[in-house]
Amino acid sequence: MRRKRRLETGDRAEVPMSPLIDCVFLLLIFFLVTSMLKRKEMLIPIQLPDQTAAVSDTSADDILIIGLDEKGRALKFMNRTGENSEIQYQFVGDLADYLGELIRDEGPGILERPLRLDADRETPFQKAIDALDICKLAGFTDVGLKTKTRKE
Repeated sequence: MRRKRRLETGDRAEVPMSPLIDCVFLLLIFFLVTSMLKRKEMLIPIQLPDQTAAVSDTSADDILIIGLDEKGRALKFMNRTGENSEIQYQFVGDLADYLGELIRDEGPGILERPLRLDADRETPFQKAIDALDICKLAGFTDVGLKTKTRKE
């Protein structure tokens, strides 16, 4: 009998529909926006290293080395000296001009050699990215970046 009285008086438990619909629409918008971002991220060309990337197939002598000092200025690799074979550099005026001279002197085959940028740890991030862009525009395909700490 108690059930009949509750049904007659209108005290039935109901789920309010308007807040539920609001939540469903918010979730729908959230998933639409995040799926759009993932599509844009897939357009960025990223080449991930494979498991053999840690094993070098080129000798250290075959790699072209260009340094970047703490202000982002380009440095030409000179030679290795000392017991622990420290690298010595010489300042270069403009990186794009230096790479152009290198390609003219050595021929277009130099573009196939790996190129490594040795950046000082204090080099501004944007300067390192600019140097990578200049190398890419010059035609180098295998360009790497290595950060180094200064020895006081």
